[in-house]
Amino acid sequence: MNKNIFRLLREYKKEITVFTSLFIIDRLIKVYLLHFLRENQLNSYRLNDFFEVVLVWNKGVSYGLFPQDGYMGQLLIVLVSLIICVWIVKFIINSDIRYRKITLILIIAGATSNIIDRLIYGAVADFFHFEIASYSWYVFNIADMYIVSGLIILIYAFIYPNIKKSP
Repeated sequence: MNKNIFRLLREYKKEITVFTSLFIIDRLIKVYLLHFLRENQLNSYRLNDFFEVVLVWNKGVSYGLFPQDGYMGQLLIVLVSLIICVWIVKFIINSDIRYRKITLILIIAGATSNIIDRLIYGAVADFFHFEIASYSWYVFNIADMYIVSGLIILIYAFIYPNIKKSP
């Protein structure tokens, strides 16, 4: 059993390194911004006319849908997130999509970091807010960017089937 784990670790060393790097980048940015806002007693910090750093605790899923205030609700979201992650891993590994590794790494790195937030804080810490004129985009974090980027690559692979086959 241990030989198989070490074989897998050697075989997927590059992917594990990329995943770990992305995960750590998101965690460090979240910790830094939480500390920065708390130390300076700020709710938000406007960098220019269209971008601000603001702390929003997302107790729901994407875009704050289905908010869960209680501990059991957050555990349910964590459990559903883990099930979806396992399904995505199995789906992408069993597919012949050329970009499956990067898609998988992006989605799982983002989802894992957001799951950690839910376990530690009971909600996901979102920070980045863009607004141009009267248009205001939702508040998001780096992990959300990973997930969305991974999903865009996955959708692209389905729309353009000529890139589906792995080399």
